[in-house]
Amino acid sequence: MTGTDSRPEVRRRTRRGEETRRQIVEAAIVCLNNLGYAGTSVEAVMEQAGLSRGSVLNQFPTRIDLMAATIQAAMEAMVAHTLEQSSAFSDPAARMRAMCDVFWTTQQLPASTAVTEVLLAARWDGALAVALRPVASQIETEIDQFTAQLSREASVTGEGLEANLLHARILILSLRGITLELMYDQDRGIIHRALDQIRLMHQAHCDRVLAGRG
Repeated sequence: MTGTDSRPEVRRRTRRGEETRRQIVEAAIVCLNNLGYAGTSVEAVMEQAGLSRGSVLNQFPTRIDLMAATIQAAMEAMVAHTLEQSSAFSDPAARMRAMCDVFWTTQQLPASTAVTEVLLAARWDGALAVALRPVASQIETEIDQFTAQLSREASVTGEGLEANLLHARILILSLRGITLELMYDQDRGIIHRALDQIRLMHQAHCDRVLAGRG
């Protein structure tokens, strides 16, 4: 009887915990955007979230735990944004041709900036790098699944599908690099021309794989 009576309270505690985690992660993304990785301390996140130290540490005992959870949420938000933007194109071939611009808009999200900040920090922090590997692996799998589904919907199979999987990774890495360069100066003409060139290369890739269908 007691166990049955306590279930609603357990559910309320679980929902409160999930909401607290969401608040903390959202605050961490804001801090990473505004303060960088070095400035995103547990104390900074506490202040941004309006929560006590105990509330934060109860959910994330260490800073690395917090960063790993934040990057997982940020990467999932990026994947969700990519899926949402892609769904605006009903024609699969048009959706494939839009992939470069969709990836580019995803790279402009605050979530993407947070990911970049933590990835750069992981170069010098071995424990952080280890914590991020399973998260990165999961997201890479989701990117491959998205690209494979998009390819099949556009009737691109075999070598074309394999080429698309590699091309999607190259696009993401290239666009992340462009984003990093523009962080220093939004008006660098050569970098914008490089972005235009990436768009042209993407269209040429689409021409090749779509021409090879069926």
